[in-house]
Amino acid sequence: MPDGRDLRQYQRLAIQPQQIQDQQVQLTPGQRHYLERVLRLRTGDSFIAMDGQGHWWLAQLTGPSRAQLGEPLPVDCELPAPVALLMGIPKGDGIEQVIRQTTELGVRQIIPLLTERTQVHPSPARHQRWQRIATEAAEQSWRQWIPRIAPAQSLADAWSQVATMRCLVCALDTNAPHLRDVLGPEPEPLALCIGPEGGWSDAEMAWFRAQGATLVSLGRRVLRSVTAPVVALALVAASWEK
Repeated sequence: MPDGRDLRQYQRLAIQPQQIQDQQVQLTPGQRHYLERVLRLRTGDSFIAMDGQGHWWLAQLTGPSRAQLGEPLPVDCELPAPVALLMGIPKGDGIEQVIRQTTELGVRQIIPLLTERTQVHPSPARHQRWQRIATEAAEQSWRQWIPRIAPAQSLADAWSQVATMRCLVCALDTNAPHLRDVLGPEPEPLALCIGPEGGWSDAEMAWFRAQGATLVSLGRRVLRSVTAPVVALALVAASWEK
């Protein structure tokens, strides 16, 4: 912590790496409005700048549209291994709730799925809103990484993006082991797959088995599609952060 100060006293602002040049940050109009009008900061005041790719700095406002970065801050707020969430898009704004809460719990990437039972086909504008929600949640929850929200896509396309990860499919299968019982002793890159309302179709379950995926259970009760991802991330975090 800089000069022994408590970092909790500083507000956090996500910036893009391309905004940084020679330790100077060129603030966007939206960032300037947030710092000056919402947070009431003035020239000379400090805040935490985070690039969403693992780095934090204590920054100081030096003008209306500029800030100076100080030394990188030694923080360790992330899960010990990256976790991706592949999720069938729920109805309404349920995925917004999922994005907020799983970002708080440490998810690194979210891929919305267009499954056989998906009833929502989001527009590009909605995808942009999802990414903003992830950014705001990352700022609030002291994340070093801002989760990337991928465009909505098919299960096969999403699967190809997590091929190097261990893939666990949450399913209503009484024979499947509990998620907590299949996590190894050491954290490893993990992809969690959660179905939409109504669960995975028979064809999708057959497809998962053909890919050699590991089916897991989240317990004896049937969870809503917006509850299951939060439970799954919480179980992983509890196992890894003992």
